[in-house]
Amino acid sequence: MDSVDTGEEEEAATEEMADDNNDDIMEDDDTDDHFDWEKIIHDAENAEDDSSNFDMEEDEEVPTDDDLSEYVCDDDIKDDDYSIENIKMLPRGYRPDASPINELSEDSKALLFWRDEENDKCFSDWKIKVEAHKSDDGKDDCSEESAAIYNVHRFAIALGPKKSGYFEALLQSDCYRENSDCVSTVKLPEKVAKQFPDFLDYLYAQPLESNFVINFENWESMKYLADYFLVPRLTEAVAEFIEEDIMNYFNLDHMEKYISVFHRDISDDMSRRILPQAVRVCAQMFLSIEIDSPLLMSIPPAMFRAIMRGLSWDDNQETLLHTCSLLAAYLERNVEDRVVFDFCCDVSIEPKLFCLDVREDATIEVVLTWYRLMAKRELNGPFEYADLCHRNIELVFINLAHITCEYLRSKTPSIEMMEKIVRDAPNDVVAKAVRLSLDEARRSRESGDD
Repeated sequence: MDSVDTGEEEEAATEEMADDNNDDIMEDDDTDDHFDWEKIIHDAENAEDDSSNFDMEEDEEVPTDDDLSEYVCDDDIKDDDYSIENIKMLPRGYRPDASPINELSEDSKALLFWRDEENDKCFSDWKIKVEAHKSDDGKDDCSEESAAIYNVHRFAIALGPKKSGYFEALLQSDCYRENSDCVSTVKLPEKVAKQFPDFLDYLYAQPLESNFVINFENWESMKYLADYFLVPRLTEAVAEFIEEDIMNYFNLDHMEKYISVFHRDISDDMSRRILPQAVRVCAQMFLSIEIDSPLLMSIPPAMFRAIMRGLSWDDNQETLLHTCSLLAAYLERNVEDRVVFDFCCDVSIEPKLFCLDVREDATIEVVLTWYRLMAKRELNGPFEYADLCHRNIELVFINLAHITCEYLRSKTPSIEMMEKIVRDAPNDVVAKAVRLSLDEARRSRESGDD
């Protein structure tokens, strides 16, 4: 009786340890373990100006801006092509010709012995009972109805290059009560439990084709299972799948998910591996990022700054207009963030950036967005600040006023557009534009009289 109790205690301890190590991997909501980029960047920037602003414990290490940008300039990266400087933007809507190959051959499918429901034909010598639970409330709500039993083979799960360290240790140990029953019971989050068959397919398939089991729908669960069952080769396979999806197929539809998952902890090895590539591809595909896309809003400020700094500008009006529109849209969602606002103003004084066609309605729409954002920040000029940050804001304001005046001089806007200008542009800018237009009309009349 004591041996049974001991076995139950060890089993419970093992499962509890595995759950503790993995319970934060599949969390969809933000947790205290996730990085608060906005706060960290605020603190980092303020530290450069006035370290007295910090009220922190003496033993707490304050991250610098360089620390935050490590994922885009990792010292471990040796490839010179992996630079985020002077990135040439690919045409809008660019799609590579290559298509992913992710289907197992018939030979590999024939090796998936565990899928044979008739146990006497597949010669199973072990069973895995997977109990699914909902991890949102943290309660153990597993039931027999939510459990699934898989007939497996010891050689497939505990031997070979893709072996599970978890099952290897389990099968080599004599202290587990499970050994006498030939059953292992594991408790997994419901989302992960649904992908457990794919995990078994990976273990059983031929090594050269096992990576084909991984896809966008299951990669996160496969990463979880690789960590839970100690399968380092699967962890590497997941990283390779994401790298290929990002770098070879430029898949912006998937980028939002990758960024939202990996930016939570930039110290994680896979995060430090994936995020630099995400930065590079986002810069290359910048013209294909839509203004209202979830991807744009999922990019954390430090990453957005890295992308903008890495872009190579040209004189193409469509490129400049799209860039200015994305910059304004991103700033509109982060207008209360001083670091983001200052950086966007800094980028916006690039000589080429506001060289827009002043006759286009799309140009004045971008300008009006900037006016609204400055009004939210209570920055309507004139400016009397000495620091560089507000000097840049003043230059942006001058550019906006110049474009507004030139737009009104170059054409007669529609009534709707004129209402927008009067509503959003500062009064002195509108007054100046009207005065210039009247002066020009008067000179035109006078020259006609002569």
